[in-house]
Amino acid sequence: MNAPIFRAAATACVAIGVLALFPDSAYACPVCFDRDDEARLAFLATTGLLTLLPLGMVGGLAMWLRKRARGAGSAIPQRELREPSAKGGLGVRGRSSH
Repeated sequence: MNAPIFRAAATACVAIGVLALFPDSAYACPVCFDRDDEARLAFLATTGLLTLLPLGMVGGLAMWLRKRARGAGSAIPQRELREPSAKGGLGVRGRSSH
């Protein structure tokens, strides 16, 4: 077995075991569990906003890129083909270079 992977797995198991023994110290933020309804709703609204905002930004970027990629095919101007003229310069096909 690969020693570094085994060591990392063993360290993770020990850390989870220690946290399981002391569940009260594992709380991230005691303020988030406020008994006041107004504060609790504010925390929930903020959590929803901070969850949906990045998802909306990534989705909006994907839609913008898709729209731009679809529009890029029709936005490329059709350039007239040029041929060498008798004078040595480039002339437009079908037109005289005089």
